[in-house]
Amino acid sequence: MLSPITLLTMLSLLPFAFSTQLEWKGIPSSKSSASSNTLTLNTALSTLPPNTSLLIPNQTFYLSGGVYASNLINATIILDGTLKFDDSGRKNWPTESCTKGTCVKKAILIEGARGLTLTSTNVNGGLVDGSGEKWWGYVEYLIYGEDRPKLITLYNVTDVLVEDWHFRQSAYHTFHADDIANLEIRRCTIDNRFNDKDSHGPLNLQALNTDGFDVSGKNIYIHDCKVWNQDDCFTIVPTTGDGINADCTENVLIENVEASGLGLTVGSIKPTTNHACIKNITFRNAYMHHTFKGIYIKSASNPDPTASAEITDILYENITMDQPEQVPIWIGPAQEGDSENACSLAWPYVDRAECPAPNDTMKWTNVVLRNVMIKGAKVSPGIIFGNEDNPMEGVVFDGVVFDNFEDLEEAKPWGEDFYYCKGVQGVAMGGTTPVPPCFKKE
Repeated sequence: MLSPITLLTMLSLLPFAFSTQLEWKGIPSSKSSASSNTLTLNTALSTLPPNTSLLIPNQTFYLSGGVYASNLINATIILDGTLKFDDSGRKNWPTESCTKGTCVKKAILIEGARGLTLTSTNVNGGLVDGSGEKWWGYVEYLIYGEDRPKLITLYNVTDVLVEDWHFRQSAYHTFHADDIANLEIRRCTIDNRFNDKDSHGPLNLQALNTDGFDVSGKNIYIHDCKVWNQDDCFTIVPTTGDGINADCTENVLIENVEASGLGLTVGSIKPTTNHACIKNITFRNAYMHHTFKGIYIKSASNPDPTASAEITDILYENITMDQPEQVPIWIGPAQEGDSENACSLAWPYVDRAECPAPNDTMKWTNVVLRNVMIKGAKVSPGIIFGNEDNPMEGVVFDGVVFDNFEDLEEAKPWGEDFYYCKGVQGVAMGGTTPVPPCFKKE
């Protein structure tokens, strides 16, 4: 297992030195210039020489979506102002061909870069605003599903530093790093909310799929960041054997963060014929104020017997949840409304709602929760649910404490059992209270 110290040493080469700085000459404060601004920004990025930085000055610039850069070499983008995407929603957003026919373009896509820094010299940082409000809503979801633009995507990029960028009101996933090697994210925030209420009620939750930081690849360090959103907050996404920079998402440390949404998430991970993999992941020193879910490790279903997947060596340490609104701890099948054979969103409250066990081709090994404090939980503590034919192994709860556990004896849905616990070889120690019913107590 790669230690956090080793990971930090590997990332110590960031950031890079630059000899030349250019300034992008966009048209500020003009909604009608969104398309031309996108065009000139793309031109600036496509012609950026190696070892050069591009300054986006401290003004507000409207964009239309489809910002694109490829094969940058030791480049930095200094965002001192605001990039605000077209607020008319789908009406003026550019599209492209996709497997479904036609799809909206990503707001920002950077791919193939080798040596990339996203930074700001503004004391308040730079801001990327997705104007997501026009894309959100339950009716809109029924019509368009997930055909909404991700705010920023990095694909097949190596040696990356992202610092002092702030993201808000993403239409869909906010920050997606896919097949990355050597990434550090620090002092960044994500804020996706329908209103300013200090909760994830029905209005806020209609900002569906507004994931925070989704990362896959190897050697990733995220720290001193904050996320408030309506989906997974910090998410470990699997990599498979056909990856470019990694064949497994591994060696990830996320620490000193705040998160409120659907939690500190591993997965979902779906068995594939080229083996989906997540291993050596640490979440440490996290505060979760009024989060919806808390610790969330989830698998997806694939009936193919030749497919396989693994979740190995996962550690959650020094985690505090303050009045979580739904299930504080969920380890098992993903609870979703848009995936085949997923655990129903209505489970276990509605008769006939189903929650199938993870596939027996899904291997779970060494999942540790240590020093986890849950204050003021409103429902039963959680779910630990594996496949009884291939149970989870090495699951340890060490000092996992619910401060109001006596009040939870009558809480829904599990009452005095506290947990739904099945298909797991687990151990409870260090004053864990309450103890999951299928765990051994040490």
